[in-house]
Amino acid sequence: MTNRITSPAVGLLLGLVLLLGLSSQQAHAGTKVPVHLRIVTFKGKIVFDRTVRTGTAKVKPNDDCLGGRTGPARTVAGATGIGLLAQASMQYSALKPLTIADSDYGFGVCGIGGIAAQGKQWWSLYNNFKSAPTGAEGLKLKKGDSVLFYLAKTYEQLNPDLLYLNTPAKVRKGVTVKSRVMSFDSAGKKSPVEGAKITGGASDVYTDPQGYARVKITGKTRMVARKSGLIPSNRVYVSIRK
Repeated sequence: MTNRITSPAVGLLLGLVLLLGLSSQQAHAGTKVPVHLRIVTFKGKIVFDRTVRTGTAKVKPNDDCLGGRTGPARTVAGATGIGLLAQASMQYSALKPLTIADSDYGFGVCGIGGIAAQGKQWWSLYNNFKSAPTGAEGLKLKKGDSVLFYLAKTYEQLNPDLLYLNTPAKVRKGVTVKSRVMSFDSAGKKSPVEGAKITGGASDVYTDPQGYARVKITGKTRMVARKSGLIPSNRVYVSIRK
């Protein structure tokens, strides 16, 4: 009698565990996290700069660049670099067309927003201001990460350092804010930048030896820092506090 009662109970318990596990996996697969995505070229063009929500994505290879191939779509689980790019391109016209090749090493990026890598150029990948250790498909992302796809002029040379602009994003009209520009090398080591030009204020200003500059804000604006030979900074969208 005991066995007759215990067996169905155990079976029910196991079934519940499996069901809960499956539900958890499905929920995880459907979860999207916010990630800051930037697309910049070696000519200094900022193609895209904003936060995008990303998660499990279906990616279809549509080019044969980099020795890759076209083929059927593949599902890439979780938040990844390639999923972020693919999902962002479905939402924003600035990233269309997006061309991707498949290979034995995973997906490779050919072109973004109609800007294709030519000759020795290539789309290099950064995560949180340092060179990513994997390709876009292998790059696992979490909430708040910052991803940069940078069209490098040649794979034969090291990429320039990245600029980062830190400035208040919400201020009162007419105030002068203290901004700072730092640079990051490929390993993520940061240093202050002297002579970086910050645009978007009442007038252009340049940073001092410690990377600081004072910028007057006269209205809603978009600020960015640049310096010759370095990758332009993130854009900071400044709004006016009521």
